[in-house]
Amino acid sequence: MEARAVVERLKEFGESRGVSDWSALDPETERLVRSNPLAFLLAVAFDRGMPWQKAWRNPVEIDHAGCLDPARLASMSETELIELPDGLPVRPRYGTKTGARTVSDASRLVCDRFGGAADGIWSNASRAEVEKTLQEIHGLGAGIAAMATRILRDDFGCFRGQERQIDVKPDVHLMRVFRRAGLVEGDSASEAIRAGRRLNPGFPGQLDWPAWRIGQQWCHATEPDCVPCPLTQVCPRWI
Repeated sequence: MEARAVVERLKEFGESRGVSDWSALDPETERLVRSNPLAFLLAVAFDRGMPWQKAWRNPVEIDHAGCLDPARLASMSETELIELPDGLPVRPRYGTKTGARTVSDASRLVCDRFGGAADGIWSNASRAEVEKTLQEIHGLGAGIAAMATRILRDDFGCFRGQERQIDVKPDVHLMRVFRRAGLVEGDSASEAIRAGRRLNPGFPGQLDWPAWRIGQQWCHATEPDCVPCPLTQVCPRWI
């Protein structure tokens, strides 16, 4: 019963915000990522091992450099591609060579398979097809792919009717909330994915944003702020 109450409260909290929380982005970044599919693709591709707001700002900086074009990026040499992330205000956590390979893979995928249109990756494709395609980009694993499809569903209207196939992204924030709220017992990402499927089978990914947001804002790794937390009345607080 506790788990069911937690799930219902997570869903209520998620529904209260309507769409994904873009408020932490600066207006220029939000406009570009919403309007330019390549910017969105690069934003999610960079979104690992660094604050997401800074990761999502990177396509804006690439645009300022006059390089936010898949054909141009695909034609750049390895040296040029390394110099591109090296010049970003916040470099990719895993190094400029890794960042360069990510940009190269993404731009070549868009050019070679989708005629230069990044949204061709997710237009008229199933959730499973999109996640498989996204994971062809260096460094973009199953978790980021799942996050991307959830955002595409919530904010861009994709994959309607395919919600059963969209899982949570078990990052550190979600894992901490799931564990403390009694939805999982350990730190296994696969356990968290299974819990989402079991507890909210119609749309497992519906639990993703609210759990992530709670973990980021209230359920801190140390000194959690339980009183204002949306789960405070139903959480068993396994801290």
